[in-house]
Amino acid sequence: MPAPSILSSREETIVDPRSLLSSIGEVVYSWDIASDSLNWGPNAAEVLGPVPEAAMSRGLAFAGLVEPGSGRSRYDAIFSTGGQDHGEGAIYRTRYAADLGGRKMWIEDAGRWFVGIDGQPAMARGVLRIERSVRPDELAAQSRDVCDRGALVERLESSLQEHLAAERPVVVLIAAIDELARLNDDFGHEATDEIIGVVQERLRSVMRRRDHLLRYSSNRFAILLAGCPQSQIEAAARRFTKAVAQSAIETGRGIALVRLRVGAAVAPDLSRHAGTLVSAAENALAGAKAGAVDTVVLARQRELREPAPDHSGFDVQAIAALNERRVRLALQSVVEARTREIAFHEALLRVGHGSEGLFFSAAELIPLLERRGLVRLFDHRVLELAVDMLAADPKMTLSINVSPRSLGDPEWLDAFLACTRSSRGLAGRLIVEITETATIEDPRRLARLLGTIKDQGARIAIDDFGAGHTSLRHLRAFPIDILKLDGAFTQNLRRSTDDRFYVRTLIDLARHLMVDTVAEWVDDELQANMLTDWGVTYLQGHLVGKAELWQPAVPSELHRVAG
Repeated sequence: MPAPSILSSREETIVDPRSLLSSIGEVVYSWDIASDSLNWGPNAAEVLGPVPEAAMSRGLAFAGLVEPGSGRSRYDAIFSTGGQDHGEGAIYRTRYAADLGGRKMWIEDAGRWFVGIDGQPAMARGVLRIERSVRPDELAAQSRDVCDRGALVERLESSLQEHLAAERPVVVLIAAIDELARLNDDFGHEATDEIIGVVQERLRSVMRRRDHLLRYSSNRFAILLAGCPQSQIEAAARRFTKAVAQSAIETGRGIALVRLRVGAAVAPDLSRHAGTLVSAAENALAGAKAGAVDTVVLARQRELREPAPDHSGFDVQAIAALNERRVRLALQSVVEARTREIAFHEALLRVGHGSEGLFFSAAELIPLLERRGLVRLFDHRVLELAVDMLAADPKMTLSINVSPRSLGDPEWLDAFLACTRSSRGLAGRLIVEITETATIEDPRRLARLLGTIKDQGARIAIDDFGAGHTSLRHLRAFPIDILKLDGAFTQNLRRSTDDRFYVRTLIDLARHLMVDTVAEWVDDELQANMLTDWGVTYLQGHLVGKAELWQPAVPSELHRVAG
């Protein structure tokens, strides 16, 4: 009997590596971090399923699939390891839930990253393994504690007894949904209840195990943080506000973007008494009402009152700047996201003072002008300068910013109509930018005003969109052409999973409204590529062009020396 063939025996035991990896739910990948190019093994489609092409080809786009609060994305894991590459690569490992074409799956993601010439991670090679499906209740709230103020004080008293005895501080955060009354008006009480429920789930998704969340007083939530030092209060509050603002909330009556205001008090620094702490946090929350959303106001024993800065004489200086023609415009280019060709320029106010070449800081100047009631005069001058520039250059398109005070001034509208009627077709190259907060007060009157501006041929843009509170219903009421996404969110896309979800939601809202989008504060290629993949229309920032003072063309004969 002939001996068995060694070759045939080996052939029977050969296993296709691709089928082996697919059978255990694994796929290899390499990520060129510098260019954000992501490449997968040949079995990627078998393991991952129908994932959008953009997420498969770009690392940061894939990170956008990570479910909020479920774990760190690959990018976050690599840049937060603190490891060093000594030639063999630095290990990273993370676990998260991701939405893979409608399937929410738990994923283990591990590998090594390698350093580039700048000392930063430049390349990563790893293995992604699908663990299992996410259960329906895993990412949802585990309980829905609701209580009155008295029960809150009792719960806090118990927490103080437990933790202060062990010399662990206790922080009370009181968070409130911003503009709940407007949400009620827009969506009705049933939909508002849905919104409150979603907010509670999102807050709970980013809590630590030893923290407590209680809902009381309609739209208010108390969050008790044990062992949280005072230096970490702001970071802790930011974690909760970002979780709520990560994406729009869908209800039976429509879609709303929801934001939080937060007040805080800390024991034992402020007090050891539960009632005092709750009252202090509520008072701090009232103080937050006058400030920006998504920030925390901390209650203190004694508020230090610094003397108000001396702005005497500012009015005279401002009027002198107008009379002496020291009001200038700086132009910053806004480019097509995919082609990088200039689409238009934003005209930014610059006001000179003192020696030639010095200018007031715009961040300080505009609020001062608004408080002193002078901003309308400067908006008039900006309009005049912009119209002159458009008349001088038939190929130029400009956007100008108009303050809410000017929008409420009939004289500004009269000036706009007069300027745009003086030159045929000029209004078609003009974009009027208004702030999102301007849409809140008297939206019907504003809709009529914007309609008049549109009738002249100009376009309408909402600036800093996402920083305030605007419902989808309000946006539909305005004749909007462009939404400019607040740079505070776009600048942090590389590091924040929450901001990535929020920005994608805003872009989706704009697409739903069939309007264009501008991403502000775009400073690097990774950021630009990610935004482009998500469908943003235009890019604005130092990557594509810094603001530069406009220099009018001077006829050559004016350069002659008199003589």
